[in-house]
Amino acid sequence: MSCRLGAIALVLALCAVSVHSQVWGYVSQSFSLVRSDILEAANYELVANISNRDAGENYEERLYPANKWACTARTVPKTESSPTRSMFVDLFRYFAGDNSDKKEIDLTVPVNTFVQQRDNDVTYYETCLVLPAKLQSSAPKPNNPSVFLDEKPEMVILTRRVSGYFITDTAWEEEAISLKKVLKEKVPEADYQSYYRNGYDAPMRIFNRRNEVWFRKTGEAAQKTIDDYKKRQAEKIVVVPVAAEEEKKPAADEKKPVADEKKTTEKKTEEKKKVEDVKKTEEPKKDAAQNRE
Repeated sequence: MSCRLGAIALVLALCAVSVHSQVWGYVSQSFSLVRSDILEAANYELVANISNRDAGENYEERLYPANKWACTARTVPKTESSPTRSMFVDLFRYFAGDNSDKKEIDLTVPVNTFVQQRDNDVTYYETCLVLPAKLQSSAPKPNNPSVFLDEKPEMVILTRRVSGYFITDTAWEEEAISLKKVLKEKVPEADYQSYYRNGYDAPMRIFNRRNEVWFRKTGEAAQKTIDDYKKRQAEKIVVVPVAAEEEKKPAADEKKPVADEKKTTEKKTEEKKKVEDVKKTEEPKKDAAQNRE
């Protein structure tokens, strides 16, 4: 009897999985037992690394360039727990092929959730995954109307890495409060009314997890960091064509010796021909002189 019940349970489980076979197939190949260091991560430039353990200061300032992200958002009463798990499932399905091209997209990290307390005792959540670099300009459209693609501008972020299993809102809120205490005196120009939760690891990873709370730096200092970054990017665009032209010049110069060598060979051939012509002219004269003698 127990064997029959086990078989029935297995069939029902398989039927349930088949409903979302595309999703769970993708889970098995790219997300089970995955580590953050083998997934493409949102790229950034490290602006500063402040480390003073005696003073309890340990954080990074980073510049994230403009990028396209796949996002979904919800607003819930403040008393309710965050809906981030179901929001992630919507994004996950988009990456698994629930899009206009029916195309599987490589997962990225971190799972980034913006959290903001709003009026009327509600909390706004926006969960996003950055699109892979190769799809930044050609990402397929989501089929799910609750998923949207968002062009996010450059942003300067203040953060630190912490380990631990952050599965509750309380764990994230405690880290946000702790980091805010460290930052507020040192970096007063930042948005401390809202923050970002960032998880880099699959749920099945227990140890050496990477979690980050982000606060967005604001004001003139942040804008200067962004302007300097844009200037460097513009200089790179200018330098690349110049470098390409420099590479072409040696190739052109290499052709000159070939042409010069050809001219030298032709000149030697002409001189040789003249010598032979002179010999031909002098031989009859020599024969005639011998006959007279």
